[in-house]
Amino acid sequence: MKKNSKQGLYAAAIMVIGILFFCGNVLAADGFFIQDYLPKDLKDKLKVNVEMRYRLEARDDFDFSERLDDTDTFHLLRTRLMLDANLSDSIRAFVQLQDSRIFDTTSANRFSITFRDEFDLRQAYVDLKVKEISEALTLRAGRQELSYGDQRLVGGFDWSNVAQSFDGVKLIYADKKFSIDGFLTEKVIIDRANPNNWYDDNEGFHGFYATYKGIDKHLLDLYYLYRNTSEPVAMGPNGTRKLDESTVGLRVRGDKVNNFDYTLEYAYQFGEFGSLDVKAHALIALAGYTFNGHPWKPRLGLEWDFASGDKDSTDSQRNTFDNLWPTNHLHYGYIDLVSLQNINAYRLTGDIKPNKKLTLQADYWLFYLDETTDAAYNAGRGTLRAARGTAGSGYLGAEVDFLLKYAMNKNVNLLGGYSRFFAGTFLARSGNNDDANFFYLQSLLKF
Repeated sequence: MKKNSKQGLYAAAIMVIGILFFCGNVLAADGFFIQDYLPKDLKDKLKVNVEMRYRLEARDDFDFSERLDDTDTFHLLRTRLMLDANLSDSIRAFVQLQDSRIFDTTSANRFSITFRDEFDLRQAYVDLKVKEISEALTLRAGRQELSYGDQRLVGGFDWSNVAQSFDGVKLIYADKKFSIDGFLTEKVIIDRANPNNWYDDNEGFHGFYATYKGIDKHLLDLYYLYRNTSEPVAMGPNGTRKLDESTVGLRVRGDKVNNFDYTLEYAYQFGEFGSLDVKAHALIALAGYTFNGHPWKPRLGLEWDFASGDKDSTDSQRNTFDNLWPTNHLHYGYIDLVSLQNINAYRLTGDIKPNKKLTLQADYWLFYLDETTDAAYNAGRGTLRAARGTAGSGYLGAEVDFLLKYAMNKNVNLLGGYSRFFAGTFLARSGNNDDANFFYLQSLLKF
């Protein structure tokens, strides 16, 4: 980073920390919430919540080129107002307004829909309990967030300054042992100049997600997801074509099983990508052990994430796994240079909790492409580096992540981290290969 950028970064970090510690001292131990000040006759019918999130980000060499001065330090601010009303015993209405802004950026980030969308409607839906059929059955209609499992295929993408949502209907069944969601939706398009909408979208996203909770300390998920586009979409070296694709999957999660936790997930995709047959799959395997006998409760974990790539872009198949609509920032490194497409990713992770408020985490990642004839894909599912037939090595790179979480009180949460990506042989043989750096400091205020 340049000297001036570093000075600005340090000054902003000191300012934010000072403001937050001031807030932590001013706010009462029990927290300050708008809900507590509503009239008594409204408290049971209406819930009001305001959320303000500020994040400082500093990025360097995200294009892997040391010859260009692409260091960028900027500020993100996201404000949300949530209204949750029980209109009757059977009807509930939820509205979430959102304002997302970016400041002081020196790049095209100022125009990006992942950073900026001023005052818009993120969620607005109505829940209707279908008591005539079952007390456990609810029909939801309107704009809503979809989030399932570990959000590897479908998530709210809350790390984004704008996040994502869907318009449609969802039928929800939930009791003590089962939960089943069936949904018919369209992806909401982010439009900075106009209200976000779905009606000129060319993509349908439908499916069901079922969870069985009847096994002690375990969850068993089964799902089917269907993606269909009426206009062509891009998929690496396979080009741009219309998509008609199904994903079926199974996920097993165990938690606190004699201090162990684990997740196994497999997904298979089939359908058509233009004239190509879709045949792709992904496998997730991770396990961890928590030393509960130690006061800091240290946890060590190992993880392997695999998603198929396309060996031959000239044949009749597309074998690149489609990552769908995930929250990829939760996985594959916090610098967001990798997604669940054409990848073999390996992680060693560890975290400690010195007290109830503080968590410290460190991760080490190794990334390899499944097929060097396919592209490397970033967390946004776009092409990070095009396929190079002469690259030979599939070693994409390594990454180290350091993360700090601090729950100051019931109103204020802090998050800070540093990540460095070490460019591997595939990048060196196919273009620019300078290492990338990422620093961030985030505060979240809820009241």
